[in-house]
Amino acid sequence: MTDKTMLKVENLKVIFPNAAGVVRAVEGVDLTVREGECVAIVGESGSGKSVTSLAVMKLLNSPPAVTRVDTLEFDGRDLRQATEKEMLDIRGKEMAMIFQDALTALNPVMTIGHQLDEVFIRHQHMKKKEAKQASILALRLVGVPSPERRYSDFPHELSGGMRQRVLIAMAFACNPKLIIADEPTTALDVTIQAQVLDVLKNMQREHSTSLILITHDLSVVAHMADTVYVMYCGRIVEKAPLKELFHRPLHPYTEGLLAAVPRLSEENHQFIQIPDAVPNPMHKPAGCTFHPRCRYCTQQCRDKMPPLQDMGDGRQVRCWHPLGGPNLTEDALQDGSVGKEAGRYE
Repeated sequence: MTDKTMLKVENLKVIFPNAAGVVRAVEGVDLTVREGECVAIVGESGSGKSVTSLAVMKLLNSPPAVTRVDTLEFDGRDLRQATEKEMLDIRGKEMAMIFQDALTALNPVMTIGHQLDEVFIRHQHMKKKEAKQASILALRLVGVPSPERRYSDFPHELSGGMRQRVLIAMAFACNPKLIIADEPTTALDVTIQAQVLDVLKNMQREHSTSLILITHDLSVVAHMADTVYVMYCGRIVEKAPLKELFHRPLHPYTEGLLAAVPRLSEENHQFIQIPDAVPNPMHKPAGCTFHPRCRYCTQQCRDKMPPLQDMGDGRQVRCWHPLGGPNLTEDALQDGSVGKEAGRYE
């Protein structure tokens, strides 16, 4: 990992107007990814993670989406004014995406070999014979057994893990500078999930590729990430290096996510979940959007949205009462100066 900035996003906003109102999917997201860095974006379903990634790739159709961004720089280039033809040259060659559902991401009526060949023919201008050899090599590199035979298989003839490896092979085919992996292990069992993550991690390190990993699974984050962004209701609520985030979360939502992870090392550990659910994106609560589910909620939280504060050492948090602050002592919890309506995560 170097200090060179590969991707810089500032004040990204995405809305979806409809007859019933406006869905504010992403509200003012800032994101920075360095060369060779793995950045994880974590949050529950509906927090805006996938929409953020699609907006970065400029894959959102307008209409229905309305996208605004102050800065969208990739490898020093401003992508805000990039035409669709220019983006077609960038996608796949310099910036690639691994979608979460491999069965629908792959064309069901084309062999996987044909689909891999297209990447090499389109972006590296190879002949058909050269592309076939490159495709077979790509399948071998991601651990697909008997790649010469699998080259002629259709997607439905492969297992879920094999299909996911094919998507990884496609993403790394042209050695791109940035890869976005959107829930790359969805619907895979734990053993296959670990194998796929190992393949992805090894490929990223060997090629020094920047990686944005979108997930709700903190065990995946612990295995892969260097820096973690926690999203809730379309906003970044916490940013931190991996170890610091797991050791000392600053936002109550991050605390709740960590508390919900089962701990095999602890006897009689109870499964914990954050109360209630993510609010309707068309009817977000006033103030801090997490306050109806937060055990530290105060009147200030109900009235006003907190800014994203810089806490030093690469950490940021969007909270009026960061964990460990003066308002979050045990005395404050006991005397009622900090609310406990949503219960405790312990």
